[in-house]
Amino acid sequence: MQTSCFVTRPVRSGWWLGCVLALATGAEAAPIVPGFERFHRRAADVPAQAEGGLLLMRELNCVACHRLPGEAQVEARPRLSLAEVGSRLNPAALAALVADPSSFKPGTLMPRTALAPGQAEALAAYLSTLTAAEQPAPVPPGSIASGRALYHTVGCVACHAPEESARPATAAGLAAPPPASPSVPLELARYYDRASLVRFLQDPLHTRPAGRMPSSHLSAQEAADVAAYLQRAGAPVNRPVTVASSPATIAEGRRLVSTLGCLACHTTDAATPVPPAPAGPALDAAPGGAERGCLASSPTGRAPDFRLDADQRRALRTALERLRTDADFLRPEPRLEVARFMAGLNCYACHARDGRGGVEPARAAYFEVTDSGAHSLGDMGNLPPALDHPGRKLTRSWWQKLLWEGGGEVRPYQAARMPAFGRAVSEPVLAVWEKADQRAEPVAIDISGRQLHQRAHYGRALMGTQDGGLGCITCHGLRDRKSIGMPVVPLDHTVERLRPEYFKELLLNPQAVQPGTLMPPMLMGRPKADQEVEQLWTYLREIDQQLLPFGLLQSGEYELRPETGPRPIVFRTFLDGAGLQAVAVGSPSGRHAAFDALDVRWALTWRGRFLDALTTWEERAMTPARPLGEAVTTLPGWMPFARTLGPAPADGGPTGAAAGYRYRGFTLGPDGVPTFHYDIETLRVEDTLRPDDRSGGYRRTLVVRGGGAGWYFRGIAPQASPRPVTFDAAGEATLEETWP
Repeated sequence: MQTSCFVTRPVRSGWWLGCVLALATGAEAAPIVPGFERFHRRAADVPAQAEGGLLLMRELNCVACHRLPGEAQVEARPRLSLAEVGSRLNPAALAALVADPSSFKPGTLMPRTALAPGQAEALAAYLSTLTAAEQPAPVPPGSIASGRALYHTVGCVACHAPEESARPATAAGLAAPPPASPSVPLELARYYDRASLVRFLQDPLHTRPAGRMPSSHLSAQEAADVAAYLQRAGAPVNRPVTVASSPATIAEGRRLVSTLGCLACHTTDAATPVPPAPAGPALDAAPGGAERGCLASSPTGRAPDFRLDADQRRALRTALERLRTDADFLRPEPRLEVARFMAGLNCYACHARDGRGGVEPARAAYFEVTDSGAHSLGDMGNLPPALDHPGRKLTRSWWQKLLWEGGGEVRPYQAARMPAFGRAVSEPVLAVWEKADQRAEPVAIDISGRQLHQRAHYGRALMGTQDGGLGCITCHGLRDRKSIGMPVVPLDHTVERLRPEYFKELLLNPQAVQPGTLMPPMLMGRPKADQEVEQLWTYLREIDQQLLPFGLLQSGEYELRPETGPRPIVFRTFLDGAGLQAVAVGSPSGRHAAFDALDVRWALTWRGRFLDALTTWEERAMTPARPLGEAVTTLPGWMPFARTLGPAPADGGPTGAAAGYRYRGFTLGPDGVPTFHYDIETLRVEDTLRPDDRSGGYRRTLVVRGGGAGWYFRGIAPQASPRPVTFDAAGEATLEETWP
């Protein structure tokens, strides 16, 4: 196969075409519209043929040039951008493509236009000037092996042909059969500039906003890998081509792009106004008109030649007849309008709806799981879900994530990705989809949170596996925790994703809502099922503020273990015995203490295990933690400094701010031990407590600055008595005490 030509001098038109058409070695093929191939090519009944013809009419963009009968019209497809086509394809490939599209790229929707000698050269010369305005960022090198794996797992093979050698084995050990429906061809990718192909794979909607090639959310490295696979050895080599084109040739190409009707389907750049599409004859022409022009078996003159085959021409003629005789053909009821949308974007390649479509059996083998536990779900484990009623299931914000923003996937156990189709082409159908899927009898659910039974802790108990729980976490994970059994959709984004009415409908009768689901009817027949659904909803709405359910919350998993590290753990929390502003200090030695920052005093010591952070990290109310160890000792409640020598009050007396103390926070020493800072009148105190290895107890060191006469220190060690604070010449005093 000749794959490219290299020209560095002016050429004659005839010799140029002979060179570039050497690239066009593919066999002619009718345009491939997946929905037509799968559902309408062999249709025997007239309505199905008419639907197939209308689908072709939309996908071939007939309405860009022709007007339909009546008031209702079909919107033309968003135009494909040619703005950087000169960076994507070399002049030889461009000339071969425009000269005979279906030979160069079998199955293309681009028609052949009769060109005079020299016009292919002129078009290629002009299109080659449409390059990127700025030098794009470099792309990473790609791996063919990684690209092959990605291509066959992320969902590409739902539309494109799998590699023969990559077909997995069936349960019987035989290779899976080839797909029954034609695949969308990929020949053009072989001629792309590699860097341009990588950028296209990352953001195909930039060039092709119609969404027929959606975004698979590939990273730069993933796109580079897939590009390497598509351009692997054996594919045509894209060598540089230099053409010495004159300004006159380029100007002629620019004129041809406007006059030949190219701009009916394409744009060149934002700065160039797009002229109106050439007005072809109306599609409701008199009888016999459907045999001429584009629909003729061999179009002549200026009529575009799509290489339509007999089945496609028959379907288009049937649709034209339906347009002439049925004023409501373009005003379908909502369910049919949704079906037309899904056929146009080939959603049926992955999703079934109303028993139609879904992944072909021959392609299903490529839809893999990332968690072996998902095999227990059957087809629901590896195949995309059916779309029987998402119009009443999903919120608008989640549709947005799924169809154009990304981040809406909720099945991490599936390798295939939900692609993005773009907002412009997908948002208009959402209102129709909601109408199509609405229930005859709406489901009523109260999510106000005002009823006494609508408390999150009730829902938490129901979600778990203890105390009468329904065991939802057996299959569903929460907050990045896997379920304790098979993996299904995590419940983290339930309230953001699902409409509450659908949530209730599903829980009350799962099999009726999702036929074939493994979800049991846990609430069916329960006397308080309505209230329990609302309790579950309330819990999921407040999941970021609540404890995980029983079963997911494992005993000891939140335990802080200072003995595993060389430095103490300093942990702020609500602590029983040390107040709501406690700072607990866990020592690797197993001797721990807590400082009460509100009362400004040391409050507790204990030994052994330290603390459980469960309520601090997972519970909005933050139930006070309790020391986990033993020998928990409540320290005396009096404050350390006084102006009088009398005994401390039996009740400890005032503390904290009431006693004139001002807490100033703490600092960590080189060994990680905290020193607490506080003031009392003129005194500035640094208070540090460490395990005392000599005595096996605790050693407290206080550094006091500020000076002044009449101050006494009241220690908290057993049998401690007040002692005067003696300052040195610099106004500083150091005090120590130890206790067991």
